[in-house]
Amino acid sequence: MCTSKQIFSVLLACFCIALLGGCSEEVQVHTRNMDRTFLVVEAMLTDQNTAPQRVLLTESIDFFVEEVPPAVSGAQVSVSDGVNVYSFIEDPAESGCYVGPAGFCGTPGVTYKLEIDATVDGELNHYEAFSTMEEPGFRVDAVDYMYAGNTDTQIDSLWTIAVWGQDYESVNYYYVSAKLNDAVFPIGLSLALDDKYFNGQKVFCFPITTLYQTAATRKSYGDCGKYLETGDVFTLNVYTIPKDYYDFYMGFVSSTVGAAIPMLQSQPANCPTNIVGKNAMGYFFACSSSAASVTIEEPLRPYYKKLFPFGPPNS
Repeated sequence: MCTSKQIFSVLLACFCIALLGGCSEEVQVHTRNMDRTFLVVEAMLTDQNTAPQRVLLTESIDFFVEEVPPAVSGAQVSVSDGVNVYSFIEDPAESGCYVGPAGFCGTPGVTYKLEIDATVDGELNHYEAFSTMEEPGFRVDAVDYMYAGNTDTQIDSLWTIAVWGQDYESVNYYYVSAKLNDAVFPIGLSLALDDKYFNGQKVFCFPITTLYQTAATRKSYGDCGKYLETGDVFTLNVYTIPKDYYDFYMGFVSSTVGAAIPMLQSQPANCPTNIVGKNAMGYFFACSSSAASVTIEEPLRPYYKKLFPFGPPNS
């Protein structure tokens, strides 16, 4: 029997698209271009010094334009903690990506200020944002994968990612991302959740996310979307995030990733943002984190062989 401290079952959601018919009148959809260009900021400051901190700057594009947003180069970017100021330098190999000093990372309990001076749409403007790094809310002890695809449903690349760990006694919100070898998952392949159903409990084999690796995802996201192969290293990262970033993420998902259908319901005018400045979008958030990795041994290992009813893998 399942107790409140043990989660054994994996819930797989099946999505289908309904065919709408019966309309006899022609429907014309009129769109128009944006009347201004926004600076879009993607900035996450973590408490880990194993990888450089990054700030991504791009310009907004029209909703129906299928192209990569243009990078914002030549900006001045810095993060301060009230005492020290850390300058971020643009990566010469990636336009619009600004990298912090080697070894720089955040500390829980400290409030950080992001400042940006950037030229957008031919105009130089100043932007800033604040975020306080919260104490860690979740400890990741282990992570493992379980192949969940099968030929009957013509899904040959679906894996469930399970996690073992400890949630701490407080109401927390999490941003769950991953890394496959050196490829870091973008926001479109990540998720946000709260600890409503396991607050303060040990988490045992919890199906925290899935990997749906297809040719389409690899085309869109590079090696983040590759098929799992023997020797690959998968790393799960769980970040403790502020409630306001959780709200931003949920707004972002509902309006851009597919939870909403533009022709059937209204879209928000824009997602919440903490970036202060003329025509700004995006978010700056500081977050503590915990991670664990697993090396892929048998990519198509049957799901039923890896339930681990007595503890974390390899324990």
